[in-house]
Amino acid sequence: MIINNKVYKQRRKQLAKTLGDGIVIIRNSSDQIRSNDTTYPFRSNSYFHYFSGFPESDAVIVINCKPFKTWIFSKTKDKTKEIWDGFIYGPAEAAKQFLFDQGLDLKHFNDSVSDLLAKNSKVYLLQEDLSLRGLVSKILNHLSKNKRADAFLKNEIISLNSFVDRMRSIKSIDELKVIRHAANISSRAHQFVMANIHSDSYEYQVEARLRYFFGAHGARNEAYSSIVASGKNACTLHYIENQSRLNKSDLILIDAGCEYEGYASDITRTFPIGGKFSEPQKDLYSVVLEAQKAAISQVKKNNSFNDPHTAAIKVLAQGLRDFKILKNSVNAIIEKKEYKKFYMHRTSHWMGLDVHDVGDYFDPKGKPVRLMNGQILTIEPGLYFPDDRSVPKVFRNIGIRIEDDVLVNNNQAEVLTSSCPKEIDELESIIGKG
Repeated sequence: MIINNKVYKQRRKQLAKTLGDGIVIIRNSSDQIRSNDTTYPFRSNSYFHYFSGFPESDAVIVINCKPFKTWIFSKTKDKTKEIWDGFIYGPAEAAKQFLFDQGLDLKHFNDSVSDLLAKNSKVYLLQEDLSLRGLVSKILNHLSKNKRADAFLKNEIISLNSFVDRMRSIKSIDELKVIRHAANISSRAHQFVMANIHSDSYEYQVEARLRYFFGAHGARNEAYSSIVASGKNACTLHYIENQSRLNKSDLILIDAGCEYEGYASDITRTFPIGGKFSEPQKDLYSVVLEAQKAAISQVKKNNSFNDPHTAAIKVLAQGLRDFKILKNSVNAIIEKKEYKKFYMHRTSHWMGLDVHDVGDYFDPKGKPVRLMNGQILTIEPGLYFPDDRSVPKVFRNIGIRIEDDVLVNNNQAEVLTSSCPKEIDELESIIGKG
C-alpha cells in the first residue's frame, strides 16, 4: 500500500513546472519532547511527506525549479545513535532510495542554500514555518550586506501553500488506494466496537477497542483523538475525555478514524448502547440520516461546496419544525439561522493527508468553490439537544451525528466508508452481538 517513491519524484517535478523558476524549501517536523528525554510518536509534516515520503525528523528538501534539480538534507549516519534510536538512512542512501539528485548532511544546509539563494530571485516557503523563514531572511541579509556579485539584491519570499494545496486537493489513484484502505480499517473498527459494546463498561474501554483494531490492522495512529461520547456527552462536539460509564438507555456517538501511511479516515456513528432505539431516539436519528443522504446526493462535480450543507439544513429544519422544537416555517428557520442552536457546525470539510485537509472553501470572489473530481470531503450533519427546557424532555441530552467520507466522482458520489452500518435495522442487528 505504500506509495511508490517515483510518485513523490513526479510531484516534485510537477511543482517545479507549475512554479516555473525559483527554489522551494520544505522542512520536516522535529521530534516533540514529551518529558525529559522521551518524545511523542513522530509524525511527518504533511507537505514534506507529500513531496518526499522520507520518514526522518528535521530533514529538509530543496527543489531548484529551473533547471530542475533536487536535494535532500538529512541526519548523518551514526552507528552509536542507531543502537539507541534505530536505523538512520544517512544523506547518500536517502537520496538514492527517495530519488533525489543529491543527499547532503544537515550541517551543510546553510551554506548550500546560501549558494542557491544567490542565484534565484524567488524562494518558496510554507507560510507556517516561521523559523525557516527567519533563517532564509538572515541568509538573504548576509548576501545583501556582502554584495556578492552573482547574488540577487532583492529576493522575494513567496508562500508555497496555495500552489501545493491545489495539488493536494485532487487525490491521485495512488492516494485513493491508501485512503480507501484507511476507510476500510476504520469501518471495520466501528463494526467491531458495535458488536462488542456493553453497558457495564466505560467510554475509555470503547476507545481502547478502536485503537486496538486500528493497530492490529496496520494503522498504528489515529487520524485524530477519538470521540467516544455517551448520553449527554454527545452534545459536546469535541468531547475527548472518554471517561463516563455507559448507560444502557443512552445513545453513544463515536467519531473515530485511523491514519494509514499518512492518510486520514473520518467516521462518526451514533447508536443505542442497549441495542434498540427508543422511539424518540429513532425519530431524531431518522431525521439526521435523511439529512446526510440528502447532502451526499449533492456531492457532484461542479456543484458548490455549500450545496451538501444547504441540502442537510433543509431536512434538519423540517425535522425541528415537525418535532415542534422550532415554530417558524422551514424557510424562516433557515433564513434566521434558528437551527444553529441545535446544529452549530458545517456539514463538510476536506480530507486527505490531514483529517481537516488543505484546500480552499471560497474562491477569490468569496463564493463557495465548485467541487472537482478527485476531491474527498466528509458529510456529517447532526442534531444536539442539551438539557434545555425549550426542548421536549424526551429529546434532552441526546446528540446525534452521522459522518462518512465521500469522493467526488462526476454525478455519482462514492461513499468510501459505505461498509460501516448506519441504517437503523443494520445497527440493531449488530450491537452487542460480538
